[in-house]
This record gives sequence, C-alpha cells and structure tokens, in this order.
Amino acid sequence: MKPKWKDMPFAHKLVTAVSVIVSGSVIVLAVLQMFDIWPQAVNICVPLMGVNLLCQTYIQWNTSRKSAWFSLGCAVFVFICAIAVFFIK
Repeated sequence: MKPKWKDMPFAHKLVTAVSVIVSGSVIVLAVLQMFDIWPQAVNICVPLMGVNLLCQTYIQWNTSRKSAWFSLGCAVFVFICAIAVFFIK
C-alpha cells in the first residue's frame, strides 16, 4: 500500500520538496547552458544533480536499499567529478 502524503514524516516531505526544486533548477540551468545564455551553468548544474541523487537516496532508503546504495554511489561519483573539474579549470 502506498503511504499518503499526510502520513509521511516531515523530513521525508522536506527532502521531496528539495528534490523537486533541485530538479527544476537542473532543467533550467541545462536549458541556459544549451542555448549559450549562461556558458558556465554546467558548473552549478552538476553538483545539483549530486544533491538530487542524495535526496533520492534518502527517499528510497526504506523501500529499496539496493537502489538507495546505487544512488549514493552515483552521488559520490558526481561530486568527485565536479570537484576534479573545479580544480582542473
């Protein structure tokens, strides 16, 4: 049975809202990058994708532990790549 929104803990609601906001920000920044409006938008977009993966990890932790571990691994990989690109530039 799917849990109802009102029955979810506050932390879960907060992380879900942050995930939606971050996802929207990633889409906006990707469009700005693609149309060359802000050429450096990808420098913010990539770490935000890592934050979104961390939010997914929290949301999926109780329902699918394997999926949560995979999201966590992807988030770590994204952050390592973002840090490497930051220091290379």
